[in-house]
Parts: sequence; structure tokens; C-alpha cells
Amino acid sequence: MKVEIVSISAELLMGDILDTNTAYVSRSLREMNAQLTCKVVVGNDLEMIVDAFQAALRRADVVLAIGGLGDGANDFTRLAAAQVAGRSLTPQSPGIEGAQLLAGPDAHLNGFLLEAPQGTLICLPGKRREMGYLLDTEALPYLKRQIPATERQLGWVLLRTVGVMQSSLKQRLADLALDAHHRVIYDSYAGQTSIQLWVEADSPEQLTHELDAMKQLVLERLGDHVYGEGEARLEDVVMRSLVNRERRLAVAECYTERTLSRMLLKATASVKAPDDLVNVLSVGTWPEINEALQIDDLTPEDDLTRWCRTVSERLLQREKTDVGLFVYKNVTQGGVQLLVTLASHMGVSVMQRSFGGHPENINQWAATLGLSHLRRWLMAHQ
Repeated sequence: MKVEIVSISAELLMGDILDTNTAYVSRSLREMNAQLTCKVVVGNDLEMIVDAFQAALRRADVVLAIGGLGDGANDFTRLAAAQVAGRSLTPQSPGIEGAQLLAGPDAHLNGFLLEAPQGTLICLPGKRREMGYLLDTEALPYLKRQIPATERQLGWVLLRTVGVMQSSLKQRLADLALDAHHRVIYDSYAGQTSIQLWVEADSPEQLTHELDAMKQLVLERLGDHVYGEGEARLEDVVMRSLVNRERRLAVAECYTERTLSRMLLKATASVKAPDDLVNVLSVGTWPEINEALQIDDLTPEDDLTRWCRTVSERLLQREKTDVGLFVYKNVTQGGVQLLVTLASHMGVSVMQRSFGGHPENINQWAATLGLSHLRRWLMAHQ
């Protein structure tokens, strides 16, 4: 099976950002023995995207497009796919007649799959986190089903980890891929790393046995750094833990664009948690937080760590919850500092992380640190 990747992004075309999406997709395609014909980058131009799709479908069986999904007239990928396949646009999701929705947790960042006489178009969002999720849970399983059984006897398991760097994971798991029939792929994003365990075997029974053995070894070595498998998302795992332990949570954030709060609220809906399980402070600057929590005698400029601890304690008191969680992003000339403070009736714990320069996806990093710290607390206080 031949696959071509089309990346749609003005920033990639101009070289303003690194194309980590294509690198990850290429590695995954190689591991499943799909033939990658070409990698193409085009800007947000409908005519150019149509030309890129038509050319790719002449060379490949499947075109995997990344990016260009927007709203209305800016939804270049959807418009181009409909034009190339000769399909009508529809008001119902995913917006094209006969297309299959590839659904992520964010309704604005879903992808779609469209089978046409010329070939198949798989279109994924450009945002790194959503692209990786839909690739692993929707696109790759679809592609695996299309490869004739005579061409392969292979499979994979996807494990999700948090709280350990990719370099450390590679050291701990280096011996798992010492032969050509066992492979490991790592994909890191904003404090989380996905581990794909691949096995090539002579029979389905052998495949299942060897995958189970590799998975068990990873779980033994990494322990609770593995928070889930397959479609698991860290925020959903944490939310289910809150529900199961009957713990109520109050959350506040400062200068993070409320990334963690939005993730938790979506997780509340996806796991059908009680509406009052998570209370979110709807302000995002320190003067607003001080006013909302009636902190009159302390600012972050006085003593940042003590102020963060005070915020989490006041959250706990005001909302009368079991946990008060506060995430603060501090940007300085030397880099970015993230502080997470968690208050409960047992005291206050603090997590801190510093970054040199200005890393991309820093708000997502902040959310991951907050979720990871909360998950650790929940595991320790069952």
C-alpha cells in the first residue's frame, strides 16, 4: 500500500516551525510496512491543495493530509477534498457527503476519512496533540486493515506515559527492539510520551503472545508512569480517578489561557462526571485572582512560591472541595517557569519546572504538569 503525506500550513511552507507531525507519521508508516511515496508541503490556498491532492492520488493509494481544517471559507482541506472527490458539502459533521468522522475530544479539531474512486483521503488537524491522537486511534488502525494479510502479520500496542523524559524511556526499554521483529516508536509532546510497541510474527497467536509479553515488560519497568493504553487521555484518566475516589476539585490558572480548565471541563462531559465535581475560577491574571480570593497582603512579586501556595489554599477554603489546584506560568528574560501547587486538608505540595527560552506549547506543558501532579496525589491518597 502506497501512502503520501500532504502538510497544509503557511508556517511550515515559510520554515517558521519544525514539521514534527510529518516525522512522526513517517515513522509510523514505516513500521507498518506502508510505502511512503512523497511528502508535500503547501500553503493555505485552495487551488494549490486541490492540485496537491490530485497529484498525490495519482501516485498513492492513500493521501494523509495534515492541517488546513478551519471554519467556513478557511476550511481549505475540507473544500479541497470535496472538490477532488466530486462530493457535496453538507451541514452535518464531518461536512462532506459520504465522509467518515474521525472524532477527537475537541469538536473543532476533528478529522475525516473519505474513500473515493481515485483513492482514500485521510485528513487530520494540524495541532500536534489532536493529530497524534487521531493518527494513533483512527488513521493507523484503518490503514492496517487495508494492507492485505499476505503482506504482513504485524500489530502494535500503544501505551501512554507521563512524568518521564523520552531519553530515559529509551534507556529503560533499549533491549526491547534488538531484532527486526520487535520495534519501539516514541512520540513526545508537552510532557507526555506515547510508546508504540510493534511486533511482526508468523501467526496471530504468536503476535498476541509477543505483544502481551512486551507490554508486560514495559509496565513492570515503568510502573505508574504508564497512565493508559490506546485511546486513553490523561485528563480523562484523572477525571475518572476523581469520580471513583469521590474527590471534588477546585482549579485556578494564571497566564495559561485556562488550558487545564478547558481540558478538565471537557473530560467532565466525556466521562459523565457530576457537574459539581470540578469548580473552575474563571479569571486568569494575578490581580483578578487576588480579588476573587480576597488575598490582600501578598502578590507574586512579593514571594511567588508563597503566593501560589496561598492561592491553592484559598481555593480549597472558598470552594469547600477536597483539592485546590493552581497552575502559574511565569515568563522571565531567562525563560519560562511553571509552578503547580496542590492544597488539601493534609497540606500543600509544590511542583516546579523551568524551561530555557520560550518553548512551544508551554500552556499544554502547564496543563500536563497540573494533571500529573493531581494524578500522583490521587494515587497516594486512595
